[in-house]
Parts: sequence; C-alpha cells; structure tokens
Amino acid sequence: MKSTDRAVLLLFVTFLPLLIARFVWGFLPGYFVFLFAILFFVALLRPQAGVFALVVLTVLFERFFTLEPLQFGELIIKLYPLDTILLGVYSGLIAKMIYKKRRMVLDTTAFFLWMFFGLATLYFINSIVHSDMYDVSVALSTWKNYVFYGAIFFALPLVLEDGSDIKNFIKYFLLAVSLGIVFVIIGVIRGEGLWTEFTPLSTEGIRLLAFPHAFFFSLATLGIVVSATFWEQYRYRILLWGALAFFAFGIVGSLMRHMWIGMFLALVFSYVFLFDTSLRIRTRRMFLIVIVFSGVLFSLAFFLTLTVPTSTIGHRAQSIVETISTRLVSIGSTTDTSISWRGSTWSSAFLALSRDPFLGTGFGVRIPVESGTYHEFVEIRNIHNSWLALLVQMGIGGSSILFLFLLSLVFKVWRMVASQMFSSALRMILIVLFFYQSIVFLAQPYLETNITGIFFWLTLGLMQTILERVKQNTNIHL
Repeated sequence: MKSTDRAVLLLFVTFLPLLIARFVWGFLPGYFVFLFAILFFVALLRPQAGVFALVVLTVLFERFFTLEPLQFGELIIKLYPLDTILLGVYSGLIAKMIYKKRRMVLDTTAFFLWMFFGLATLYFINSIVHSDMYDVSVALSTWKNYVFYGAIFFALPLVLEDGSDIKNFIKYFLLAVSLGIVFVIIGVIRGEGLWTEFTPLSTEGIRLLAFPHAFFFSLATLGIVVSATFWEQYRYRILLWGALAFFAFGIVGSLMRHMWIGMFLALVFSYVFLFDTSLRIRTRRMFLIVIVFSGVLFSLAFFLTLTVPTSTIGHRAQSIVETISTRLVSIGSTTDTSISWRGSTWSSAFLALSRDPFLGTGFGVRIPVESGTYHEFVEIRNIHNSWLALLVQMGIGGSSILFLFLLSLVFKVWRMVASQMFSSALRMILIVLFFYQSIVFLAQPYLETNITGIFFWLTLGLMQTILERVKQNTNIHL
C-alpha cells in the first residue's frame, strides 16, 4: 500500500470514532478536538491524501462530515471535519510552495477568480462592520462556500502532479460512489432512504435515496456514460454496467426532478456538441441497451403489481411506479407547491436586487416571501437557485467577475487539444459535468451547501489541472 493510500485510510479510520462518539455520547469537546487535530496534521503532511479522503468521506457520510461543527456547551464553532482536512491541505500546499518553490497558476483565468475572492471577502467584512443589518453567521457560511471551498480550484493542480494522480483521484471518487450503492439497498429495504427528511416532497411519495447521494450518482453516471466508448474494451466493464444500473435506479428513486432534466440536457449536449460520428453511433447502441434494460425493469415492476398486488414486494413496486409517475407529471405544473414557492421566492429575490442591481444586497440578508398561506423571511442563499443567489447577493458587478472566470476556463478546456485518449475523455467528461451542474444550480442551493458545492470546485480544479498537464506536455495516460 502506498503512503498516500495509508494516509487516506488513516483519515478514514480517524473519522469513524468521531462519528460513533457523536451518536453514543454526544459532543465530547476534548475528544473531538483531539480527533480534529489528527485530521488536520495528516492532511498537512499528505495534502493529496487529504483531498482523496474528503471526497470519500463526503460521499459516504454526507452532513456528518461536512456540517457537524465543534461544540463546547452552548458555544458552537462552525468548524467541520471537512474544514479541518481542507485547512491541513491548504497549509501543506503553502509549505510545499515555500520549501519546494512550487507556484500556483497566475494567468488571466486565475486573476478573475482572485478578484472574485477579494470582492467576496469585502462583502463579508461589510457584514461584520454592519452586523446590525446582516446575519454574520450566514455571511460567514456564504464566504466559506465562495472563497474557502473555492480555493480548491488552486489546490488541485498542486495536489495532482501527474496523470497517475489524476487517475487515482477518479478511482477514489468512483470507489466512494460505488460503496454508496449500499444506501440504495437500505432505501429499498426500509421503504425510505436515509437522511431523506432533509428534502421533503411536494407531491405524494417517499424518496429511496437522499438528494446528495443522488447528486454524486449523477456525476458518476454522466462521467461513465460520456466516456463509455473509451472503456468499452475495459476488462471489468460489466461491473461498470452493473454500477450504472444501481446509479440510475438511485437517481430515479431520489425523485429529484431537476436532476432528471439536468442529466437529460447534459447527455443531449454531449451528443450534439462533443461527439463525432463514430462516437454517436456507439452512443446510440449504448442508449439502446439502457432503454431495453430499463424497459425490462419497468415491465417487471408492472408485472409484480398485477400478479401479487397484496404482497409486500407488489405493494412496494406499485408505490414506486405511482410515485415516479406523479413526479414526472408534476414537472411544469403550476399547482405544485415547490414550483409555486420558487416562483414567489425568485420574484422577491429580483425585487431585492432591483434596489441595487450592481452591488447587490450583500451576504447574510433575508427577504420576505409570500406564497399562498406561506409567509416567511428566507435567507437569500436558500432561494433554491445558486446563480440567482449569487446575482442577488453580489449584484451584476460581483457575479460578472465569476462568470468571466468560468467562461475563460471552460473556453480553454473546449479548445484544448488532447493527444492521449485518457485526457481526451477527461476533457469531455469535465465539460459535460460543468454543463450539468450549471443547469441543476438553477433549482437547488448547490453552491450554498458545502456537501455539493465542493464538487463544483473540484470539477473546475480538474479542468485547470488537465490544462496545466497538457501545457507542460506531461504524459497523461490511462
């Protein structure tokens, strides 16, 4: 076992006692500080292991890794296990740049992001200075999601130094998501997915998989499907097909409508704009297999509802079919409460923006929302539209800087000429994942939640990494 793999295992093993203690004894401040210190120092000494571990732990443990703060009695410090590892990673990379004279990228693209970080920091400082007008706690969380986690973009190229590092990063992600299949099985057995209470339904039915896990599944599914023609000769490709079947079932069982739409649009985008003629022919063949397989599963579920309607299996199958049908029909419905809530909330957000379109409202602001009998003051970061939340909080000026950064980065990746098959496949995957995330950001607070937001910054960091590796003519091979 390599030293990096041992460090990842150590981080994983360190986090488990912390998680167990949380449920058995509650918060033990001294014990938690001790384990947090271990997480920090291991990531400090092995930044690459820290990045790999935070991906695995986020996928498998969701909010318990990303949103479980230190607590000393009534005092709550919003320092999460994820933050502790990232602090170690950043500190280790800074030390590496000092002692090994490594430098991060300082091109035009990076300059736009640094400008955005600086402006976001000024907004946060303004929230502190005028604490009577802003919620400083919310402002801090917003700053962390935009800047602290956004710094992953600069960290990843320093962590992934060659093609084997990139390959290992992808392997760790796919391993974690594959282990996440157990949550699909648990959801089917329980009749309800773990931690689904955080995203209640606006229609009848029960989610079999929590929203974050479905999001991780969707990233893995798009990556595997888009690159399918590159691994069709892979020795263990049957395992990938089996994993895809579970991923697809979990995504459908999550009942996240915007995710279905986003994946469909992303696949259409890749087919039209990224695939050449040969890839389109192979992709049509692959989609035919998926359609036939899906048809068999649906027919089996329908058969069970007809032949054994009173049995547990038959009742469960009928319930799943009816729930999915209801969710599909509800897309675009004007009577759906979640859709009407979004309409009312976004209208209030635009009204707040109209008061200062260029600078926005700042961080830590609530807006009044009225939707039927619903009357509430909603944090702007929770309006279920990441792009709109960014625009309202930082105005046209601040959001334009981030969009210039994104356009510059994606344009470079789009124009990138990759000579190796692996780098060519990775280029397509990253473009499709960026397109997909750009779509789903319109329906949920992805960028405002670290559990999902870090994968956006990891995607961008991987884009910068392959640009640097290709520019340096590093041999990226499979």
